Amino acid sequence: MHRLKKIIFSVLNCLYDSVSMMLRKNVEKRQMFKQLDGVYLAIDEICDGGIIMEVEPQCVMDKVAIRNDDIPLTEQTVAQVFQSAKEQIKWSLLK
Repeated sequence: MHRLKKIIFSVLNCLYDSVSMMLRKNVEKRQMFKQLDGVYLAIDEICDGGIIMEVEPQCVMDKVAIRNDDIPLTEQTVAQVFQSAKEQIKWSLLK
């Protein structure tokens, strides 16, 4: 049980630190909403299909920066982003 708490603590710390870096230490609801696509990318880099992939905030930020360049999320509607996320979850569950 203690190990599980330590793992969850590491993941949550990584998420907070990554978001904090992304928002330049201005972690508040309004700023998070403005950068929501980046927050989703950070979560995706930290955990994929329920498997913890990364717990180092700087590595997460580096990967988010690369993916942010490749994927023009600003050109997609929210519905398209959620549909894409649903498809990815569906295919990861079917594996």
